[in-house]
Amino acid sequence: MHNEELIIDLYRVGAIKFGRFKLTSGIESPFYIDLRLVITYPGIYKRLVKLMAESLSAFNIDVVAGIETASIPWASMIAYELNKGIVYVRKEVKEHGTAKLIEGDLKTGMRVAVIDDVITTGNSIIRAIRIVGDHGGDVVVAAAFIDREQGGLNAIRREGINAFALFSVIDMIDVLVNNGLVSNELRNSVIEYLVKNRVSSGA
Repeated sequence: MHNEELIIDLYRVGAIKFGRFKLTSGIESPFYIDLRLVITYPGIYKRLVKLMAESLSAFNIDVVAGIETASIPWASMIAYELNKGIVYVRKEVKEHGTAKLIEGDLKTGMRVAVIDDVITTGNSIIRAIRIVGDHGGDVVVAAAFIDREQGGLNAIRREGINAFALFSVIDMIDVLVNNGLVSNELRNSVIEYLVKNRVSSGA
């Protein structure tokens, strides 16, 4: 029940949108997940952070790794909740200062949880996992709040890493349908889109 309320709250603040959206990949999507909005709503923000922290508590991690930029506020709050440190992986090496790809004090052998907000292809998390590994970290789990169900979780698992998401898109839409907030027709159109745009299992 609490998770249903959380999903409805995400929809009501506009973090789950339906329409026509162009993704980073260039593909058009009938839905969009925008968790950047959620950090402005402390009640929802706190509940999601607590859920993720509870899910990660079994992995005996030393540090939480965010990915520039969307997942940094999430990784920060999760690390705070777990009383762990945070590092973050840059999109590219900056041309000044220390020219690091990882910010924070990642020491060799540290057990790391890599966090992202949404999983689509899994590419951004896989890149972060490899960079953390190259810098001596031991990634024991990768996690996101929402899985778009386009094959990203399995792509990460093929890297030999535990991976999970708190919610899947279809489960979230089912909650919205059951509460009369979106139609069955919309649900079916999203499923059709997901089937056509799933990441290849051999990728």
